[in-house]
Amino acid sequence: MEIDPSTVKIQGGGNVKAEVKIDLGLPLPAKLSHVLAVSVGGVIALCVAAVLADGLSVIKLKPPEKLPIATAASLRSDGIHHRLDQLLGPTYGVGLHHDQSGKSWTEIGAEETVSSLVRNLGIPVIAAALPTVIATDGLKHPVPLLECDDLQRAGLAAVSLGFIAEVVAVLMIIFHGLALAGVLPPKPAKVLGALVWFVLTAGFGTVIILACGIYTAVWTCHNPIIPSIRLSDHFEYNYGFYFAIAGFVSALLTFAVVLFFTTTTDGASPSTSINVGASAGKALLVVLVGVGAITAGALSTVGGTDGFDASINIDPNVNPCYHQKPYHALDGVTEVHGDNYFSNTQCVMNAVTQTLEQAGGNVTAGYVGGMDAGNRVPITDVYSNTDLCPVNVHWHLGAEHLSVGQFDTHGTGPNDTWAYPGSSTRPNAAHRQLGPGATSVRMGNQCHHYDATDTKFTTPYNWQNCTHMEVGQTYEIHWPHSAAGMCGTDWQYQSPFYDGVFCKDGIISIAPLNTYKKIGVQAQIFTIVNSDDAQYYQPNLINGMIVDASKNMGTDMAKYTGSTTGTSRDNNVCSRYTPVTWQVDRKCHIVSASSFDKLCGDMLGKRDDMSSDVHPHGAREVVAHHLTANNQQSRK
Repeated sequence: MEIDPSTVKIQGGGNVKAEVKIDLGLPLPAKLSHVLAVSVGGVIALCVAAVLADGLSVIKLKPPEKLPIATAASLRSDGIHHRLDQLLGPTYGVGLHHDQSGKSWTEIGAEETVSSLVRNLGIPVIAAALPTVIATDGLKHPVPLLECDDLQRAGLAAVSLGFIAEVVAVLMIIFHGLALAGVLPPKPAKVLGALVWFVLTAGFGTVIILACGIYTAVWTCHNPIIPSIRLSDHFEYNYGFYFAIAGFVSALLTFAVVLFFTTTTDGASPSTSINVGASAGKALLVVLVGVGAITAGALSTVGGTDGFDASINIDPNVNPCYHQKPYHALDGVTEVHGDNYFSNTQCVMNAVTQTLEQAGGNVTAGYVGGMDAGNRVPITDVYSNTDLCPVNVHWHLGAEHLSVGQFDTHGTGPNDTWAYPGSSTRPNAAHRQLGPGATSVRMGNQCHHYDATDTKFTTPYNWQNCTHMEVGQTYEIHWPHSAAGMCGTDWQYQSPFYDGVFCKDGIISIAPLNTYKKIGVQAQIFTIVNSDDAQYYQPNLINGMIVDASKNMGTDMAKYTGSTTGTSRDNNVCSRYTPVTWQVDRKCHIVSASSFDKLCGDMLGKRDDMSSDVHPHGAREVVAHHLTANNQQSRK
């Protein structure tokens, strides 16, 4: 005989019958499912409330050394050249509902938008006022201030989804509490519960995808100071984003558990039995599929906004290196101290050397300088094997370096009426005129190739691109390289070279000192001839030093740390742009005038205006022994 465990029939004497139905309650799998749903709902409600209440919950500024300049490059000359930490404060962040200052997505802390301020005050006034504004209160919630309208709408959409998630999570706590208490019938408890958890899962998935899109997209802002912004360039995710991921996974898990571990007949007779193992496998499969789908959606969103393109925020029509030459000390990001650190200074004062090692020095094989460079070692590998790239090319009249027997005070050229001040061997002049209307520049050492009886050293060349050049003359070409250059872009080559060397912020710093690891110069010395001989033609001087073992070019090298050069420095006044690595070819080589003219043509074809470098610059006198580093490396 079988007895329905939920129903007992009692028959008394006569015709009296009684049927008693016993409610055995929810099966254990259903009870645990509702307990899980109540717990997850409670955690979600608390987490969403925290994200809404905290003004730093979603994104926060990256460390200063990782921040690029946010203001338009075209305004640097007006004095507007700031990172977001300088405008908003180094600890600034944005929450789901409001930012660190408490301002929401629609509140303007400055009471006027930037475009309105520009119209009313003008750029010069704003540039002068910014330091005071930054020092006092900073510029709060930038989205409405900058009129980034699309970004504002996206942010408000995210806020709406947050409030919806909060309300739904609270309702699900009540809903599953009632189901657990047996107040709700099993059918609506299962069907409605699964449906709501599915919708909540989809909501969290939408938030994740929306967050990825907002974070990586380039947003247009209707103002001239920060005309566009990509949050991923300046901010990093805070815990709110990871809470959204956790919310998605937990909501998806709860949906799967409610779907597979409850029935529409829980607690009733007959009750559908649950195969725990099969249900667990199905739930796990749903979770894995859901996680895979949201991951694919997030990656597609990032790819669709070009979020994987590190250069997307660069306006191709604006030179990102314009006026990047620093004048003040670098903190690893940009010049901020206003101390004129890089100004030329006296080399020695009260018998104390005021600067680090200088260039150009004596590069003769076996020479060792007299200044202790400490643990500073120049880059010994070829620059092409490092993260440095050439950012400029220019040359000096005569050699700034000294290599005995190659380019020294005994070399000769077509104009031999120059001398170092005080020289007894060439007493006629210390400078040479380049031509009518040209500026007098100092001549450096000359090579030993010149032969006044050979027409290739004396026949004038019809220059098409270079200016103030002379056949038979010695020139030292410099190729400044930098890890902070716009390598591989249209803006890689810059004039002046300082702009290219310091183009990218966050790479070169004074403390800790890494200049000699991130900046290098190649130097190669040539005598120019007017000849069609193919052996003298070098068509790719724009790309860097010529290395040709068959001609012994770029093979006998001196490598040491020094400074920038030029005639504004000598052995009394020194450069503060130091130390940088120098790699100097000890040999003097012959090159055709057409090679130089081709180089000038290539320079004039670059995106930046390099016309200021298609003529020879003056040569600094060879650096004194006590100012030359003692770390010279030799590589045959």
